[in-house]
Amino acid sequence: MRFSWIPILSLLPKNLISQVFGFLSRLRIPLFSSFFRNIFVKLYKIDMSEAELELNQYKSLSDLFVRKLKPGMRPIAAEEIVSPVDGVLSQFGHFKDLELSMIQAKGKKYNLGSLLRDDSLAQKFAGGTYAVIYLAPHNYHRIHSPIQGELLASYYCPGNLWPVNADSVSRIEGLFCINERATSHLKSPTGEMLLVKVGATNVGRIALEYPSDWITNSSSAPSRHHPLSVWKPEQPISVEAGSLLGKFELGSTVVLVLDKNFTEKHPQIFANKLNQKVKMGESLCS
Repeated sequence: MRFSWIPILSLLPKNLISQVFGFLSRLRIPLFSSFFRNIFVKLYKIDMSEAELELNQYKSLSDLFVRKLKPGMRPIAAEEIVSPVDGVLSQFGHFKDLELSMIQAKGKKYNLGSLLRDDSLAQKFAGGTYAVIYLAPHNYHRIHSPIQGELLASYYCPGNLWPVNADSVSRIEGLFCINERATSHLKSPTGEMLLVKVGATNVGRIALEYPSDWITNSSSAPSRHHPLSVWKPEQPISVEAGSLLGKFELGSTVVLVLDKNFTEKHPQIFANKLNQKVKMGESLCS
């Protein structure tokens, strides 16, 4: 039988551990930072040739996690929908039932209403499509808009911080519905789209651009006493495909949800990307 850390992790305070790890990752002590930066790059085989700065210019491990790339490293495809992140498109499907069921792994399902903690919002996406993109620790960690349009709202759901690796996805029921997450609600002339950013063990922080003071698993997060917090701008915020929406402070997962209008316009979307690596800005339509 394959060993799993999940029984051990179930006994540990995962959010607190992630906060401590996050604190250490943000320390700007030269010898400490240099040591762990070098280990991290070698352990996860990070391609520093893409990074905006040289390795020794990152003052902390956290700065390296959320590194910018050199100009031109992620060209934005001339398509309506592009990948919001670097990662592996590990799952996709269509909403074919009243429950808006989504596949987590073989034998495990969850539903959109539970993911969003808002059944009325979920119903707007009946007849639509979803995709899950997993970010590994070596990936570029910034999150960008997959479409040109407007940002209508942001949502925050407090939760736990389980790992989101393959072992956890296959074993933990409703994993994405119990982990902490933040969602961007987007709209274009074609339709509406949700970009759900799911936190994970170690740091667990998701920093949003809108609103810029929302940082999950930190004192800057909205109240953890409310199952769902909603932020809406006074006026819709215009975004381009590739506009920055946030950043993961270490790898995690995004769930991209398209409404029926997008799905009817792009019936084969995601079909050729399953289990494939994708890069931010790459077309998801072909």
